[in-house]
Amino acid sequence: MTSFEGFLAHRYLNATGRGSFIKLMRQLATGGIALGVTAMLLCMALMNGFHDEIQTNIFSATAHFAVAPRIGDIQDLPEILSQIRNTPGVIGASPMRMEKGLLRVADRDLPPEPLIIKGVDPTSAEMTSTIFSSLKPYSVSRLEEGEILIGQQLAERLGLKVGSEISVAYFRLSLGPSGSQPKVGAYRVAGIFTSHIGEFDRSWAFIHLNDAMRLAKTQRAEMIDVRTRSTDEITDIKSAVLQSIGAQYVASDLRDTNRALFAALRVEKWLFTSLIGIIVCIAVFNIVASLILLVTEKKRDLGVLLALGATPGQIEGAFAIPFCYFADHYRWIPLPSAVYDFITYVPFRLHFTDVLIAILFPLGVSWLASKYPARVAARLHPIDSMRSS
Repeated sequence: MTSFEGFLAHRYLNATGRGSFIKLMRQLATGGIALGVTAMLLCMALMNGFHDEIQTNIFSATAHFAVAPRIGDIQDLPEILSQIRNTPGVIGASPMRMEKGLLRVADRDLPPEPLIIKGVDPTSAEMTSTIFSSLKPYSVSRLEEGEILIGQQLAERLGLKVGSEISVAYFRLSLGPSGSQPKVGAYRVAGIFTSHIGEFDRSWAFIHLNDAMRLAKTQRAEMIDVRTRSTDEITDIKSAVLQSIGAQYVASDLRDTNRALFAALRVEKWLFTSLIGIIVCIAVFNIVASLILLVTEKKRDLGVLLALGATPGQIEGAFAIPFCYFADHYRWIPLPSAVYDFITYVPFRLHFTDVLIAILFPLGVSWLASKYPARVAARLHPIDSMRSS
């Protein structure tokens, strides 16, 4: 904006006395756009926060991804582990097996609890999941055969504690005297973990990898858990690992199995942002109406300016971020655990691209809205405008 247009805009938008009505219209229009931009930023920050928090919490309790052979179990475990651990960006890799079963407490008449049992290597399991950092009374590295680790919610519901005896009926059949029967394992509770994720604390358990291999009648691991430096690098490092170990292996992570959830969050983000963008458009309509009124009211002034030599081109030329940061950092808005399984507060995360969109969208729409009134003002004839006034 040149000095002439700047002087003119400042003169009329900050007028007092008879021109104070213009100043009021400007303040109302500016306030409407500010409200719309604030709503857009809050919406995008809220959707980003839920997406990031869900992903962070899930991946904090589990490995970032798992590697498995396309057919059967892992043949050369030491070699494959070495190749994975030597891949740049990998900070941990641990073999494991997965089983499903029903847990029963030996001395209590309680219904069986469905359970996902993970056989882990005690020497390396802590490298791939932070869930073991909450384990009490000691670390997973001391886990022995015949012992089991269970979640806090499961322990509280069944009244279990360290040292309790339990049995697990696995969804594997063995041939007995009376026919096929489920395999049953007896364990002593050696530790209790707290992941703050209800699904894990209620229905997950960990046993020694040797117990899981004995159950499956094999000496091989089924999969390898892998942890990377950050969740942002999962895709790239997953590709690098597969390139290193060969095409006979596949890799998957929780984003693959929960693809619909994350896709829905992205769609909801842009859908709600677009709907809230209507607020900005409503404010822009107010600007158009205000400028048309201003052109009508200032016909005489415009005629004088044009008569004094002002060109039509010169006449035509004539927010939420702090809240998001503090609300997220200090967790101002708590969420009930009964409603949200593993998010304890309302998260707000603003990305640079979101802020850029929230800035450029109202500026662009406001500029387009001002073009028509500006053209109307620029096309006025000096003599006609002064004569009609």
